[in-house]
Amino acid sequence: MKFSHVLILASSLAFFACGDDDDSPTSAKSGYDCTVSDGVKVVYPTVSEQFKVGDEITVVFGTTIDDGYRIMFKKNAGDRGSDLFNGSYDLTAPADGKTCHTVKVKLDAEKGVEETLTGSIRVEPYNKSSLGNNSALFVVKK
Repeated sequence: MKFSHVLILASSLAFFACGDDDDSPTSAKSGYDCTVSDGVKVVYPTVSEQFKVGDEITVVFGTTIDDGYRIMFKKNAGDRGSDLFNGSYDLTAPADGKTCHTVKVKLDAEKGVEETLTGSIRVEPYNKSSLGNNSALFVVKK
């Protein structure tokens, strides 16, 4: 009888140990390097990601600038960008150049996101826009 109790206990512990792991971009296990010495560094989305109009994307970036931020979708390098985040995104952690900050945005057609094109996300401090940074190019599909 004791052996069966041990077996039940062991299987219960194994079940709880296999619980939900946090694989979100902000988790320590994610492997994103948000280290930046001056300005902003966008680390997600990464190159060749594919999203659909209407998808929600978790943008991941590092920064040294304690400011409010614009989060924009850019169709190409010359495009000024369309705001994806209503108002200003304010940091919830220190702008220490090491911490990964995250913000969720929606690829919304009403905000200039079109299907079957490449684009990038720009994260730009309101008061130091020249120190903003773009993500890698990604594809937007139907």
